[in-house]
Amino acid sequence: MALALLGAAGTAAADVQDTVVVVGAAQSCSDSTPEHARWIADKASHDGEYQRAGECYLVAGQHSLADQAFVKASAQSKADTSRRLASNLNDLKASARQMKQAFQHR
Repeated sequence: MALALLGAAGTAAADVQDTVVVVGAAQSCSDSTPEHARWIADKASHDGEYQRAGECYLVAGQHSLADQAFVKASAQSKADTSRRLASNLNDLKASARQMKQAFQHR
């Protein structure tokens, strides 16, 4: 009996399709009203998406807020770049150590 229920549940689960709902992703500001663009910009800024926020603030006519968002995006990008460079340098140093050890053991 339990086996029959599991089989029926498996069949029912197989018939269910996955649904993906993406909320707010890739909402375009260029096709929005200034009010809606401002709303999207505020949300993007709150979520740390400063580049997108700046673009939406421009559409909304909020140039000073756009400038502030672009400055934050630039600082964010600089920090990300610095972290990637440090990581790449560490990888390079590790590779050099491995090569040195490989030549020493020959």
